[in-house]
Amino acid sequence: MTTSPETTANEQILQADIVQLRERFPETRALYREVCGLLFFRYGITPTANKLYGLVRKGSMGTPTEVLAQFWQDLRNKMHVTIAHPELPDALKVIAADAVQSIWQAANEAASGELAALRAEARLQASEAQAQRDQARAAVVVAEQEAAVLQAGLGAAQQARAAVQGELEAERQAHAAAQARHDESKRQVEALERQLGEMHTQFSADLERTREQVVVAQERASATERRALREIDQERTLRQKGEQALAELRTELAMVQARAQEAAVAGAEARARLQAERDSLSRQLAETEHALERAQVAQDGLRAELETAVRRAERADAEATATRRLVSPRRRVPATKTKFKPGPA
Repeated sequence: MTTSPETTANEQILQADIVQLRERFPETRALYREVCGLLFFRYGITPTANKLYGLVRKGSMGTPTEVLAQFWQDLRNKMHVTIAHPELPDALKVIAADAVQSIWQAANEAASGELAALRAEARLQASEAQAQRDQARAAVVVAEQEAAVLQAGLGAAQQARAAVQGELEAERQAHAAAQARHDESKRQVEALERQLGEMHTQFSADLERTREQVVVAQERASATERRALREIDQERTLRQKGEQALAELRTELAMVQARAQEAAVAGAEARARLQAERDSLSRQLAETEHALERAQVAQDGLRAELETAVRRAERADAEATATRRLVSPRRRVPATKTKFKPGPA
């Protein structure tokens, strides 16, 4: 089976990354753990014990097996979110845990998508650089072949130098041009190799930024979880205050209803008392009106009798005066006229 140039380039890049990890992590288990993360997160390769041992070649065969099992356990722990908070209902714990886990998975998937896009772009650039390098190498081979042909022609021209001096000069010029092309091809290959190194450095920097973004996403998920817990505590506090206020309002309503009932009873009693007093006063008023009517009748009778008596007294007085005049016509006796003034009725 023929290995593609892209696969070979990826294996070379992988070996270079493992060499860097050997320098940074001399401890065997730490080195295996970092290689697991490198294969899974950077190259999208599922790590196995045989693959790890074939790449690292350190320790016993049981070491990569143990490290790989711990790697999968840590990955499962990161994908699982548990809400442990006192006084929270189990259903609310499950809902909060699912929400936080969804946020973490979304952030992780977004970071994985960006990493996959960067990885694909880097692989494409590496493939293009590899193709350009292969073309340059082919050009170098062609130039070397041409140089060999020219060298052979140069030898023949040296043997016939006296006869073909002009042809030898032309061959020398052709050789110089071929050498220039050869040097130019070498410079192009070196430039492509430098570009490939820069691309590898840029890819490592992009991968480091992606890791930082994943860490930021995890921190945001943790902050979201803490904010959700605070909001749950605030909601529980508000609910307790609302229940307490409702109980106080119910107590106050009961008191108001009791006072209203007492006021209604007192009002009913006052209305009954006022009704009785009004009935009593109505009877007294009727009796007073009857007494006033009787007194008016009596007063009218007394006034009539008084007027009759006054008229009788005036007639008697007139008769007495006339009598006195008849008895003493010559002597004027002053007559006293008494006039009865009726009193107030």
